Amino acid sequence: LRENKSRIEDALAATRAAVEEGIIVGGGVALVRTLPALDNPETEGDQATGVKIVQR
Repeated sequence: LRENKSRIEDALAATRAAVEEGIIVGGGVALVRTLPALDNPETEGDQATGVKIVQR
């Protein structure tokens, strides 16, 4: 019983934290939709590295 209570409390804390920090429902879709904009980026240095990371 204590374990179940602990799990429920952890789930509630995680949910509250997600709401406070902001979450994107379907965040994967948002990422996929950004990929065409990154096909021909005019970036260099650290920004170019960031674009490559997002494209992966």
